[in-house]
Amino acid sequence: MRHRRPLSIVLATLLTLAVVSPGSAARDWPPYLRGSDEYPAHIATAVRRLWADATFTRTVSAEPVPVPLAFYLRFVDTPDVTAAAARHLGLTTYRVRVLGGDWYEADDGNRTHGVYHVLVRDGGRRVVVSWGTHSGSILGTIGGSALTRLEFTEARGGATQRLVVNAIVDNGLVAGMTRPVLLLFGWLVDRKLGEAFRTAATVAEWAHGTPDAFCAWLDAAVADERRGEILKVFDECVGADRTADVRP
Repeated sequence: MRHRRPLSIVLATLLTLAVVSPGSAARDWPPYLRGSDEYPAHIATAVRRLWADATFTRTVSAEPVPVPLAFYLRFVDTPDVTAAAARHLGLTTYRVRVLGGDWYEADDGNRTHGVYHVLVRDGGRRVVVSWGTHSGSILGTIGGSALTRLEFTEARGGATQRLVVNAIVDNGLVAGMTRPVLLLFGWLVDRKLGEAFRTAATVAEWAHGTPDAFCAWLDAAVADERRGEILKVFDECVGADRTADVRP
């Protein structure tokens, strides 16, 4: 996040953080979501557009995470904690704020800002719809949206991770450029889409491998109204020794 990247990489970074009801056609509605009438109209409209008219679609599989799936999912489901721990470890500049009702706000402290809503939490599956903007000196502010399906499974004591993203770039010129650029640099886009996985995995490995350091950091880092909720998730940190060195 600290260096300039090709436009396609910036866009990929920006657009990235069921049962089918009768009448939900596979061609215009994701089969892994509930029926469209079960979502607010603006959410259903955004999802339908992303499913049927995406600027591009990518599927990315990342390296398995050597921590138990249940442990890893706690970091997936508390993105504010994961982002804060990642900043502590020097991995990223991103911040995440909980808005309530499974809505989150994220920014890189500079030019990129977004909001996202978790539509599904079902076992190892998470489905997220997001909107974001990136401001640059060449093309100005570019907006986009994404529908992202994340799949996590248990594998030999660890967790496998995979995502499928449908993204729309709202700037017509850039959207037209994105398709040929992806053909040439798809592997770079895949790498950037996998960054969130790698960041969360590193944080989870740190917390799992050095629980005293993690709990000491968490005790110092979470001091607002989220504290009670967070300690329910990371209950092993309740009453833990706070004298551990919190450095990574």
